[in-house]
Amino acid sequence: MDRLGIVRLSAIGDVVHAMPLAMALRRRYPDARITWIVEAKAAPLLQGHPAVDGVLLFPRREGVRGWVRFVRGLRGRRLDATVDPQGNWKSGLVGLLSGARIRTGLHVRDCRERGNALFTNRRGRRAAGPHGVDRAFAAGGPLDAGSGPDEWGLHATAAEKEAWRARCREAGADPDGRIFAMHLTDPDDVRSWFPEAWAETARALVAQGAQVVLNGSAERRDLAARIAGPGIFDLTGKDDLRGLVAQFAAMAEQPGNALLSPDSGPLHIAVAVGLPVVCLSGPQDPARTGPRKGIALTAWEGLPCAPCLERRCILDPPTRACMRAITPARVTAALVAAAPAGAPPRGAPASTGGRDPGPDRGAAAPCPREAPRGP
Repeated sequence: MDRLGIVRLSAIGDVVHAMPLAMALRRRYPDARITWIVEAKAAPLLQGHPAVDGVLLFPRREGVRGWVRFVRGLRGRRLDATVDPQGNWKSGLVGLLSGARIRTGLHVRDCRERGNALFTNRRGRRAAGPHGVDRAFAAGGPLDAGSGPDEWGLHATAAEKEAWRARCREAGADPDGRIFAMHLTDPDDVRSWFPEAWAETARALVAQGAQVVLNGSAERRDLAARIAGPGIFDLTGKDDLRGLVAQFAAMAEQPGNALLSPDSGPLHIAVAVGLPVVCLSGPQDPARTGPRKGIALTAWEGLPCAPCLERRCILDPPTRACMRAITPARVTAALVAAAPAGAPPRGAPASTGGRDPGPDRGAAAPCPREAPRGP
């Protein structure tokens, strides 16, 4: 195998989940040229990646001419094999159009869209577990890539980390002090927490001598304003994707730092660079969509709709009871447990087996993890 292609087009978190597969392919085929086909939004994650020799941008919204250019570029790579851990019609079509003789993919029962199996000619066994990393390893099975450790290869340069430290100082925070980052997401998303809960947790962390930095898109500035207070610093809208990689990588070098976030691309970036995380999983099954390593807080008790993969609450009325059951006291305890002050710096990915400190009185209990599935 001289020329390999990885077809993982999106989204940000899913691209991160395919990185251990890329590292496994690099170990198995050290001299191969590996091209990653990806959408432009996630492409910065692959900058300088040790397993990736080239990136080909998938033209999501460029019309017919964009597709013609893309297919020419894809064919020009003369790929011997493609690996498709995405498992839908779109990724399968990309593999077919590549002209690769070998097109590996997921077992039909692991595909997001079962029609994907029409485009692959070698399919892996059932994934060893429900997580995206497990499915990615399964897609690479026909190429004898193996699974190996969860080695991500995602990193930031020294210059990128120093640039983040400078931005941190400009905002008034001390990048060398203890920092808890909070990634704010769309308040209407079923997975998002509530302004008063974010604010209460931030104040509790500051009262323990920590700093809190708020991350998120520029659209989250109004939410950040409702959380703001002494020791809480607003960095929303100030970092691109590489900036987030740099922030989390720099934070991972200091003991006692951690990230609080719902299921999101930044959460999975943090895991990949070794920053301890607490995930507000709420109605979701963290074994499937949560952090590969870290603490996931759930609330399923008494809810007929859990586990949930919806973006908007389907209850009538939409109460989002799953997220309201996760209290600031429980979250604060989880963050302190995830990254105790005085712990050694995290130069490697965060350790497995993080424990939820448990539900508060009257709150829903954490969900059981789905049992791994066999081949």
